[in-house]
Amino acid sequence: MQRQLASANLVRAYAIGEVALGLFADRSMGRYRELRFSLAPSSGSSNPPPLVLATDSPDAIRAVARGDIDLSTVNPSALLTMAYRGTGPFADPLPVRAIAVLPSWDRMAFAVAERTGLASLAEIRNRQYPLRVSVRADQTHATRFLIDEALAALGFSLREIEAWGGLIQLADGPQDELRLQGMRDGAIEAVFDEGITGWGGLALECHMRFLSIDGEPRRRMEGLGWPVGRIPRSQFPNLREEVSAASFSGWPLFTHASLPDDVAYRMCRALDAARPHMAWDLDGPGELRDLCNDSDASPLGVPLHPGAERYYHEHRALD
Repeated sequence: MQRQLASANLVRAYAIGEVALGLFADRSMGRYRELRFSLAPSSGSSNPPPLVLATDSPDAIRAVARGDIDLSTVNPSALLTMAYRGTGPFADPLPVRAIAVLPSWDRMAFAVAERTGLASLAEIRNRQYPLRVSVRADQTHATRFLIDEALAALGFSLREIEAWGGLIQLADGPQDELRLQGMRDGAIEAVFDEGITGWGGLALECHMRFLSIDGEPRRRMEGLGWPVGRIPRSQFPNLREEVSAASFSGWPLFTHASLPDDVAYRMCRALDAARPHMAWDLDGPGELRDLCNDSDASPLGVPLHPGAERYYHEHRALD
């Protein structure tokens, strides 16, 4: 069905937007980290506020808090929760508010080969095990923060694993081909990463087990405001037992607390109108209530912006 556009200017805007999305998705000439849109008022208009919208900026949360960006995204929701609370890498609470949270169920898993005999993270330390482990190459990635926090709660780090004779393999993404091959041929004994629906099934096929986040690591996560949930058999039928793991769920769309209420309201209205055309990390299309209520797939650890809350309330989407 062809979309009807209101003006020639809007036709040109859609064309630019589609080109930008095409280039952002095209990996043949390299990878872009951020997609940014700038909305500037036209001369002689009623002077709506200029707005900047950006995806996954490396410093998105702080840029939004400063007012440099008006709407951005981050993965997972727990990062935004820490910013709001002033925990983890955020020394002070930041004035961020949620517009919506796109549902995306995920866990941060610590998987190890059964042949190692390791049954917990603490045993890596106790045995000073020379583990061959695959982690994200990007040291600013949220998984690296989680790994550092979980291991530090037990008094060791990736550097000490290397010092014990272990190997740290750096992967570009959850399904990095070198990682997957290493899991199959035994060159890799462990994977510490998110995106487990992409690699967790293979890990179980390769006789790996997921280690549970309990004790001090769990207390460290919960103290930061980082949710801990289960890795359930409903996701992995071959799982011997369900274990606890740090959540990596939710893709929040967020803004700064000073954004005018009517702008936040209109952002929600635009998102709602786009829902039928959007791709969703769900079995079916996303409903409006999926965007504004706390759930395992869309943790909402930050208050909704008042303008967003008004939109959802008017449309009876809030639980």
